[in-house]
Amino acid sequence: MYKYQKVAFQQILEGREQRAHVQKTLRDLYKVPVVSVTVNMPGELKCNHEAVSLLYDTQERIRRQLRNAGYFLWEERVLHLPSGSTAILAVEGRADVIKKITVDIEEENNYGRLLDIDVFDANGRQIDRSFMGLELRKCFVCPQVAAVCVRSQAHDHHEVIAEAEKLFVEYKTRCTEKWPKTIETIGTAAVTAMLMEAACAPAPGLVDRFNPGCHKDMDFFTFIQSTSALVPYMYRFALAGWEHEGPVADLLLILREIGKNAERTMFEATKGVNTQKGLLFLMGILTAATSLCVKKRPGEQLAVQLVLQEASDICRGLVERELGCLKNIHLRRKLTAGERLYLSYGVTGIRGEIEEGLPTVMLIGIPCLREAINAGLSLNDALVHALIGIMCETVDTTILNRHDLAVLQSVQSDAKAIMLAGGMLTATGKQSIKSMDERYSRSRISPGGSADLLAASYFLYSLTEAGACLG
Repeated sequence: MYKYQKVAFQQILEGREQRAHVQKTLRDLYKVPVVSVTVNMPGELKCNHEAVSLLYDTQERIRRQLRNAGYFLWEERVLHLPSGSTAILAVEGRADVIKKITVDIEEENNYGRLLDIDVFDANGRQIDRSFMGLELRKCFVCPQVAAVCVRSQAHDHHEVIAEAEKLFVEYKTRCTEKWPKTIETIGTAAVTAMLMEAACAPAPGLVDRFNPGCHKDMDFFTFIQSTSALVPYMYRFALAGWEHEGPVADLLLILREIGKNAERTMFEATKGVNTQKGLLFLMGILTAATSLCVKKRPGEQLAVQLVLQEASDICRGLVERELGCLKNIHLRRKLTAGERLYLSYGVTGIRGEIEEGLPTVMLIGIPCLREAINAGLSLNDALVHALIGIMCETVDTTILNRHDLAVLQSVQSDAKAIMLAGGMLTATGKQSIKSMDERYSRSRISPGGSADLLAASYFLYSLTEAGACLG
């Protein structure tokens, strides 16, 4: 996770320079006003979990108000620095109107005093409150203008910190009150599904709780560290879906911003090992889609088909925008694995799977889970049974990326033979899966794409068929 640390004066100066550089970069690039959001943190610790959470919440409120004003958001960047986290947004619109929007956000709650939202016009001129004829910001401690108290050092340093902490308590209380039980249920279900997928055994070639499969850089404990680091982001994805208003396709940009920060946190937790990057994208979309479904249909039983339709709508046109266009351009940068596989094999990967409504989850993953559980299998065995079923049909990009099409087809053939033998429902099938795990571990075959779809299958099964309460 981000390592919160005390900040030195030199780091504060460096942070200002970095913010100014990004602000200028966005102004020069888009020729539009720029909004800079920071959180006031008196004391030596300028960045903590509550401050980052407040920053993200404020970003979402700004986005919502900009949409209501008909303004276009060109780009957002988030900097996590020892001197504090900052969000910088390039916005197409009138700088004075944007400033009025941000002032309203700062004044909406008492804890808005923790926010500093600066607006610069396209020429870099700051639009301050006095320019707008608005009241200047008040001090943390007293009703006086903050700048006057700072210059005169009117208050003891510890007194200022104590008042700021009270405002953070108010913010956390407000979050708890507005955070519906539904978000807790959905976020917890996502985390549980990620852990279930990592734990079930034997998982051919994959990390499980007994062995690391074909992997030399990770084991079960690496997955525990990774999933634990991603817990806050699962709730954040769900909350983003719950709070979203407007076209559902606009939600993807918000989810991706959350996902970028989640990915950085994952790599910090695993010391650079990619454990769940693909699964992070998939679960981010699904948690948000589930929240949307529940919000739109209060009191109704959650249906898998509706969640998958929402997920599809969130990603509508994604394959064409990000992969289809590659056929007509020459990239100077290095291709990603997904881009290379699309150009080599026409494989659309997880983007295409979600845009099509996750048919593998709907038609194979969940039915296999249901079959095994209804037959009396343990949850572990039911998960393994579903994994093998998914491997039968999945065009697994993890296998394709590390091997080739022939190996992928061999994996699909192996899985089909095991399912014909009964999978985890028969002694023969169980023995075949154990042998497959040994062979794939030696051959370094890892069906990671199938594992991600297993987690998605269990997530939706647990919410729709296992009695989860979404009220």
